[in-house]
Amino acid sequence: MKSIARDENQVTLIYSSTTRTGERTYGHISAVKDKELQTIDIAKTPLTGTQWAELADELNKPIKDLLSFEDVSDDDELKTADYDENDYINIIKNRPELFAHPIIIHKDEVKQVTNPTQAQEFLGVDSAGLDKKMMYDEPTISSTTKKEHFIDKPDKGDHN
Repeated sequence: MKSIARDENQVTLIYSSTTRTGERTYGHISAVKDKELQTIDIAKTPLTGTQWAELADELNKPIKDLLSFEDVSDDDELKTADYDENDYINIIKNRPELFAHPIIIHKDEVKQVTNPTQAQEFLGVDSAGLDKKMMYDEPTISSTTKKEHFIDKPDKGDHN
């Protein structure tokens, strides 16, 4: 039995709000409206060791590969030391900013995304929901500067 719930109408995003990729992926996936979204921000709600082990197994990666030490200073022991799986689980729990790339779960599929737009591709959203036009069709152009979008401001000398 899986420790993270799965449903065909639900998408689960595991991300860290402390990373730019995590925040951007959250933005992309929250735009998908045809599925219920469950988000797990590991900076606020840490996963259990069992959940991390399960995700790493489903991604066919060691837990170490779920982390990125790219932004860690060269003199930091984390960058050079080699730890066991339990140590890496504790590192990811205590340093969520090291979580390399968000993970998306839909049905029985699990994917780690390196680019936020991959979230929508994984779910089959076509061009972020944009209408397709044939290249020979005229573009649809409309004004976004209608008069009702502006508020008349009184003159500074007008005290009514």
